[in-house]
Amino acid sequence: MTDEPLSSPGEGTGSSAPETPYVPKYEKRRNRWLLVTVVAVLGALLLGAAGIAIYYGVSALNALNEVQRDPDLMPTGQRPSAVEPEDPSKAPLNILLMGSDTRGDERGRSDVLQLLHISGDRKNVYLMSIPRDSYVSVPGYGMAKVNAAYSWGGVPLAIETVEGMLNVPIDHTAIIDFDGFVNVIDAVGGVTVFNKEESSNGGYNFPVGNVTLTGDSALAYVRERYDLSGGDFSRAERQRDVIKAVLMKLASRGVLSDPGAFREAVGTLGSNFTVDSGLTNNEIVDLGWQLRSFRPDDIKSFQLPTAGFDTTADGQSIVLVDQTKLGELQQALRADDLETFYTSL
Repeated sequence: MTDEPLSSPGEGTGSSAPETPYVPKYEKRRNRWLLVTVVAVLGALLLGAAGIAIYYGVSALNALNEVQRDPDLMPTGQRPSAVEPEDPSKAPLNILLMGSDTRGDERGRSDVLQLLHISGDRKNVYLMSIPRDSYVSVPGYGMAKVNAAYSWGGVPLAIETVEGMLNVPIDHTAIIDFDGFVNVIDAVGGVTVFNKEESSNGGYNFPVGNVTLTGDSALAYVRERYDLSGGDFSRAERQRDVIKAVLMKLASRGVLSDPGAFREAVGTLGSNFTVDSGLTNNEIVDLGWQLRSFRPDDIKSFQLPTAGFDTTADGQSIVLVDQTKLGELQQALRADDLETFYTSL
């Protein structure tokens, strides 16, 4: 089955888009996609692990120097108050992982949107997918699909929208393009994931069971949704699985014990990232040290709780957010107790 067709920036939102879509500077690169947790645990995997030689530390630092930083990604308006624990050093961290599925000259959709939450004690990492059709309040535009925020106001408005929904500030954001996604998977020698549902996309067939993915086949695997029973929900689950597989491969002995493979992997990672300017090398290294005992397969992933589907007055299909569970999620994030919420799902 071929990949899904693109809509125009305002299509499927239930609201009208402004005449000129927002196009951020970093979209010189095409096909942005989010390789989620790599930024958050990059230091842990590449710098923090005990016993890694100085050579590896230098390679990782060189990779961090290649990361693109954009000072205009974070919003400047009113934002939710920060979570302030009794011990300031135990503040949780929220990173919005976002990608715009841009093809050719079309721009303006953030079809990959995930929240990475790192607990204040740095013992737990959670990855929450936000369905692209979630019907939420977009500041200045009213109710619309969450992926419309990016097309109307770029990364800052997307962050404001997620902050308003979750009632917590987003500390950082990170982006990787589709080319980078392909290159990273090829750099680590491919990954293996367990596929729960047979599907085909882009000339590739994915049977049930363990499937080994290289760059191009991995891209086809994470972009497919029409051939999956859960649609966008199943696609988001596949994305989380591939992300975890990449992280586990980066942390594996096969990569860490091979200087050439290590250098290629971290170099590819660094050169394909765009992050906000506040996510400095020092902060990444500090975070890596704090997460030095954390393993990628310990990441706990889930989806924003939903309450079914509906149709807007203009006929657009939307995903309804479970407001009761959303309230519980907001409380859990502000109390830095996402574990209780996660175990209740």
